[in-house]
Amino acid sequence: MRTLDRYLAFSFLRNFMPAWLGLVSLFFLQAMIAELLEQPYPTSQILWRGVLGLPVIFLQMAPPAVLAGTVMTLSGFSRTGELTAFFSVGFGKARIIATLGAVVFMLCCMLLVFQDRIAPLFVKKRTTYFWHVMKNRPDFFLDVKRDRIWYRSKNLIFNLRSFDSASRTIHGMSVYTLDESFQLVQLVEARKGVHTRSGWQLQDGTVTVFESGNAFPLTQRFDRKELLISETPKDFQEIEKEVDTLRLRELSTYIDRIRAAGTNTRAFEVKLHSRIAVCFIPLIMCWLGVPFSMGNRRSGGVARDLGLALLVTFFYWLFYSISLSLGLNGALHPWLAAWLPSMIFLAALIALTARKTA
Repeated sequence: MRTLDRYLAFSFLRNFMPAWLGLVSLFFLQAMIAELLEQPYPTSQILWRGVLGLPVIFLQMAPPAVLAGTVMTLSGFSRTGELTAFFSVGFGKARIIATLGAVVFMLCCMLLVFQDRIAPLFVKKRTTYFWHVMKNRPDFFLDVKRDRIWYRSKNLIFNLRSFDSASRTIHGMSVYTLDESFQLVQLVEARKGVHTRSGWQLQDGTVTVFESGNAFPLTQRFDRKELLISETPKDFQEIEKEVDTLRLRELSTYIDRIRAAGTNTRAFEVKLHSRIAVCFIPLIMCWLGVPFSMGNRRSGGVARDLGLALLVTFFYWLFYSISLSLGLNGALHPWLAAWLPSMIFLAALIALTARKTA
């Protein structure tokens, strides 16, 4: 039986790898054509930014590639009669699902490691390249750590504990003002910063002025203070995108920290759970391909099997997007929003497989 297990596994991989590379190439080309037509940046810059986004595309295309590999493998076996030979020696549908599931589970584990260790590095490089080269903003710097957020623009450096985009509020704000020689001239620290129509209003803080001729800085407390800066909540919303550069453990720590500061963490929790859940969607896609490729051969071929499975996959992704939206709106718990589609489709696949086996 181990020989049949290896044969099935290698046959699946021979179909899966070209499908994966093909889907990644198609998605990349489609994205690049759209960018080239819509964006005013040079072609070389758009292409390089697209290359830096390839790790994310590989993660996104893994589930449909697993589906395609499963359908092509089992439909090919059924067409050549090998599937009948499998059944005749006691290698049934349950064993086929178990073997393919074991291979895909190992793939899912590798995707999870890739999602945690490799993808965030490329997201960071892509973001930096966009702002420094394409936007020509070498002064711009944004780095989200587990304990602090650093944001630099021109001669200002912002150190934020957390930013709540919904209420347009900053908790734990420090603003460092630098002169042309990069010397610190003023430090403003506040417990809270709220954006109003007239700008940022800081609450409960201090202003420290560093004069070149004075060895001792001058510090003054305030209850309320207007901060005249050009940055708006829209600028600080880049922080929400920057969390994609954090590893899973770092993101979890970041969520705990900003929750303690009173910030709404629902969006970040949904992102955390969805980054884990998406790595295991290939398992659902693998099982999805089994009933669609082991049916009656008189009713169609590989194209029909693959078409039906891809149609169901489309509804899966639609349901997945709706579920994440419900999680962001608070209608579902973030964990449930990320895993509910897989749970429902898994239950439906078990019922469908049992019915076809009966």
